[in-house]
Amino acid sequence: MQMFSVIGAAAASSAVPLAYPADSWDQMFNIWLGLAVVIYLIVAVPMLYFLYRFRYQEGVNETASTKEYESHGLEVLWTIVPLIVVIYMAVQSLTLYSEMRNPPPESLVVKTTGMMWTWQFDYPSGKTSYAELTVPVGKPIKLELTSRDVIHAFHIPAAKTMEDAVPGRVTHLWFQFNETGEFPSFCREYCGTAHAYMQAKIKVVTPEEFDEWINAG
Repeated sequence: MQMFSVIGAAAASSAVPLAYPADSWDQMFNIWLGLAVVIYLIVAVPMLYFLYRFRYQEGVNETASTKEYESHGLEVLWTIVPLIVVIYMAVQSLTLYSEMRNPPPESLVVKTTGMMWTWQFDYPSGKTSYAELTVPVGKPIKLELTSRDVIHAFHIPAAKTMEDAVPGRVTHLWFQFNETGEFPSFCREYCGTAHAYMQAKIKVVTPEEFDEWINAG
């Protein structure tokens, strides 16, 4: 029984992704890839068979046939089935996109300002940090982005999310890390000479450590 408990706990932990909304991107990619492979096989396998089955053979079928073949059922099938697939992909993609774009209501809001060539993070408590974003594990974070100078783009590879920071506008992205640790983020929009060095470290800590940090002087 203890062995099964360990296996179950391991399976449950592995089911939780490192960060959200990366899992939505992975799910969308896997669905589109699976459908693409199925469609390819449906088209390619019969094509290869017919290429072999009706290959040229000297003295065989050298006179073109005058018969015409048609199947209304087949025409309806290859019209309706792709239509259903396209509708499914559109609805599924819209659903996942909505999840990726709309932060949970309990998100911690951090005002994020891009500038040549660093990031400024302003917390609701009034605390400010530069080039290092400290967040609690298991808590959704909403970054409200803007820029002081040119267009920047805040990119978090582990969460597979990115959004532009535009002067005079406020954009947003959200993410949630489910493991503690330090993760890189960087500007993904070319913004001048030191663009390559415009990075920020995301430090994910326990809720207790975050409360201690945010309340420290």
